[in-house]
Amino acid sequence: MKIQHYISQQQLAETPLAGRFAAFIQGHPQGNFFQSPEFFGFSDGLQEYRPALFLALSDSDELLGSLLAVVQTNGSGLKSWFSRRMIVWGGPLISDNGGADKKEIAKRLVSELIAFAQGRSIYIEFRNFFDTSDLRDVFESCGLAYKPHLNYLVTTDEEVAVKKRMSSSRMRQIKSSVKQGAEIGEANSEAEVMAFYHILEKLYREKVRKPLPTPELFLKFWKSGLGKFFVIRQESRVIGGIVCPVHANKVIYEWYVCGEDGLAQGLHPSVLATWAPIEYGVQNGFDHFDFMGAGRPDQDYGVREFKARFGGEEVSFGRYEMVVNKSLYRVGKIGLKVYQSIK
Repeated sequence: MKIQHYISQQQLAETPLAGRFAAFIQGHPQGNFFQSPEFFGFSDGLQEYRPALFLALSDSDELLGSLLAVVQTNGSGLKSWFSRRMIVWGGPLISDNGGADKKEIAKRLVSELIAFAQGRSIYIEFRNFFDTSDLRDVFESCGLAYKPHLNYLVTTDEEVAVKKRMSSSRMRQIKSSVKQGAEIGEANSEAEVMAFYHILEKLYREKVRKPLPTPELFLKFWKSGLGKFFVIRQESRVIGGIVCPVHANKVIYEWYVCGEDGLAQGLHPSVLATWAPIEYGVQNGFDHFDFMGAGRPDQDYGVREFKARFGGEEVSFGRYEMVVNKSLYRVGKIGLKVYQSIK
């Protein structure tokens, strides 16, 4: 077995593996947007993203597995240096074909990723999209620690069934928001994308209190056609929205969401924004809507209750974490606390 790695879409495109990788992700039962060639290409060229793709090949060049990671940073200079983290959403993906050793393939991919991360990232985090309990010993043998982490998956079958699973309060908030003149639409200009961004930026500054990617990511996603960029309008003014990547017309994700709640009684743009991709999934035959995280079960997380009321299935696929550079990690954590205290 051998591992090939690529750090740009162009580098991969120049090989025969490009088409095979696309087919592998499309056909894999756990294939997802954040492990796809589309996300690899989207990440490539973003100022604050540096993708790295690892492909496991047999001696006869059969594609056995893939792992796509992104080194994320925020800002420039020292801020960028101390914010470097390697994030993996929904990977690795291992082939079930043939007699290949699934654990050995996973171990080689994860080991290559860790080696690549040295000097490039301060810590590594795998955010699982599916049950990886059969590979937990592989991750732990590579030095990663498992952390419980919740999520909600909303089945998007029949609209009547979807609404029945939702809490009655959510349905009332959707109806009252529409009654107040709020409408769901798609962003139709850069100005609307930026109006959404300013609301999101305020949310991150005042409540989330973590760094937010620059507008570049949101403008590029809006132009990319890789998903849906819903906005909530009231009297032509953007008061909320949600960024939703799509995979294979079967899964739609919540990546970033916000709303100017509290503008008027009965107006709930955050609720309407969250309902937008669920409704879209129902109307277009999708399998489910993925909230992409609901916090750790042992920690209070107010957003969890908000998400739970949309009637999704609570799952706990967890995360795997590893500190690559402990001294820089400590400095980075101090920096984040300072950032949170002054915002």
